[in-house]
Amino acid sequence: MKKFLYVFFVGTLFFSSSILHALEVIEILGGKATQIPIAVMPFKSFGATKNLAKVNSVIKSDLNRSGLFYTLDTRGVSASPNSDKEVNFSQWRSLEAQFLIIGRVDFLQKEKLKVSWSLIDIYKQQTILGGEFVGNKTQIRAIGHKVSDKIYERLTGSKGVFHTKIAFVEKYNNKKFKLNIADYDGYNITSLLDSKMPIISPRWSPDGKNIAYVSFEKQKPIIYIQEIATGKRRLLANFKGNNSAPAWSPDGKRLAIVLTYNTNSQIYLINADGSDVKRLVRSRSITTEPAWSPDGKEIYYTSNQGGGPQIYKFDLESSEVSRVTFEGKYNLYPSLSYDGKLLLYLTQDKGKFKVALQNLQSKQVLKLTRGPMDEAPVFAPNGHMILFVYKDYGKPTKIGTVSINGLKIDPLPLGSRQVQEPAWGPAND
Repeated sequence: MKKFLYVFFVGTLFFSSSILHALEVIEILGGKATQIPIAVMPFKSFGATKNLAKVNSVIKSDLNRSGLFYTLDTRGVSASPNSDKEVNFSQWRSLEAQFLIIGRVDFLQKEKLKVSWSLIDIYKQQTILGGEFVGNKTQIRAIGHKVSDKIYERLTGSKGVFHTKIAFVEKYNNKKFKLNIADYDGYNITSLLDSKMPIISPRWSPDGKNIAYVSFEKQKPIIYIQEIATGKRRLLANFKGNNSAPAWSPDGKRLAIVLTYNTNSQIYLINADGSDVKRLVRSRSITTEPAWSPDGKEIYYTSNQGGGPQIYKFDLESSEVSRVTFEGKYNLYPSLSYDGKLLLYLTQDKGKFKVALQNLQSKQVLKLTRGPMDEAPVFAPNGHMILFVYKDYGKPTKIGTVSINGLKIDPLPLGSRQVQEPAWGPAND
């Protein structure tokens, strides 16, 4: 949203140190948390903005998708109030709403518009957050996502991720492949790369400026890094055998990659400019699917060194290896939450592949999805949602999100596209 003319917030009570309704999201793991009931009223429209006032539907969809909120049906409610002074608090309490979102869209000039909004606490009977965003008509969905981010942060204490980007691979009958970028909810798709050969494993750099991915255009898997703004790309790894599974270090200076110099896949470290390749884990077993800890001190990975695939951890300072997953005989595809407290992975449960979370402190495991053929789970930047591929036997593959409490699974509106290999970009603005 760098093209916004300005953003300003009203009042000083928005960012108080005490967030009365904050959610301890990590504590949700292992239990079904109660969703917060919230009402999102249709935004009033002033000027040539009739179709643009639907910004409220973007906000409602964002909060619903998070799994932490339950948005109320407001169709039977009278006209939206202009401020908390006009709110019938008794009415909203009878509907069991804890919070109310109201707003308006004003047409300015030269295709510009202003979205004003307020978050009202029904129990306190006052506005606890509000603001304005100004932008082009074409930015109306982006404005809605920015409003959602501010509301989410106020009510949970964690930054929202509704104004982030994702990447995914689209294929056409295995004859054409595209690496696409879109809003987190699947809208505004643009293509970064077209290829006649498969593309897999896209991974965003921590600053969101580059994507590393694996291409088969040289008749074997090799790794490229592509700059998103310019489309320029450079070769990172084209060593003997296969080159796959790139994973950026938190500082963006190095990547963990998987090479097959010999028979088995092994993890190596390489600088982002392609220099200084070093083998990480020395094992006769397969080591693959590296994922960095947020502090950059550990790398989690999948290995069959104990027989079946399980997730292990390599300490970069001591070179010690320890096993992390013990529940289930088949666990793979690790990913770490931004705070390093949660491990995300795929697990085989009664013959079905499901998305699972393990609390690394308590060792508690929660299966978030039902399978049967889930793939490629990755965390949102705030660790509160997960992007993954899911499919049922004989049905089209879908990309969707699941909340970390397992309460909400939503597909992205990608129509009949053949999609795979999702990746969630960082939240940098």
